[in-house]
Order: sequence, then C-alpha cells, then structure tokens
Amino acid sequence: MPKKGGKQAGTGKKIHVPCKRAKVEESFSPSPMNCVSPESVFESLIFPIKQENFFKEYWEQKPLLIQRDDPSVAAYYRSLFQLRDLKELSSQGLYYGQDVNICRCVNGKKKVLNKDGKVSYVQLKQDFDQKKATIQFHQPQRFKHIVHFSNSAFSFAYLSLTF
Repeated sequence: MPKKGGKQAGTGKKIHVPCKRAKVEESFSPSPMNCVSPESVFESLIFPIKQENFFKEYWEQKPLLIQRDDPSVAAYYRSLFQLRDLKELSSQGLYYGQDVNICRCVNGKKKVLNKDGKVSYVQLKQDFDQKKATIQFHQPQRFKHIVHFSNSAFSFAYLSLTF
C-alpha cells in the first residue's frame, strides 16, 4: 500500500500527497430567480407572463399553465426536487399527512394512499414506481433550502411521473 506523504525514495525530499476529496455533485443550471424584492421573485416565478397581465387575466379567474421552453430554465426547475432526493429525505423522520401525501387520480378523483406513521423510503419508492402515485411534500423549504423562494406559507413540491 503506498504511503500518504513522507519522503520521496532516493531523494530524501518531502512530498505532499493531497487527501482524497469527496465527489462534488454536478452543478445545476444557474437560478432564473431574481430575489432582489418580493415583486421580482413573483415575476421570476410567473415568467414569461408579465405581472400586470397575470392579475388582469388570471388572478382568481382561470388557471395559468407556464411551460418553460428554455432548456436551461427547465433543467433548473427539474433540479430543485428530484426522485434521487427521496432516500435522504425519508431518513429525516417524515410522517404521512404531516410532511408527505401520496396520492393518485382514480376515475377523475383524488385517492390518498397515505400509510400511518413514519414514511419508509422503500414504501415511498414502491408507491411512486408501481402505483404511479404523486408524492406531495408539504413546505419543501424545510427539506431543501434552495426552494425557499422567500415564502413559506402553503408551499408544496410534487414529484409525479411524466406521461
């Protein structure tokens, strides 16, 4: 087994062998969020719709579906909450109903598939993969700071299969 530092054979000179470093997770796309003010955060969330247009045409009138055409912006939002985060999040002591809801649509109606007590990663993954369930995280900023967005009331993150 090689030595970690010490003297180089034959020369007597000291050498430095750097410690192994943990692999750094690939960085995701830069944030499209502008957090300078509450207004700018809101505008970032509804982009490309203008704030005036949103309140005039959508607010309390009809649903707004925002589709991101820019691949880097789409990649940013996809990176916020991912399926691969489930194992770590499940180990933090999540509870059904309080922290997480598992549900799916059956005959046009929402069916809640929650169990009792603590969330199990294996069960969560099984519900997602086999039952094609959606996982709803209550107040996701408690689990991942990056999704704070300057608001903590009534926020949710959803993990769903794409069809």
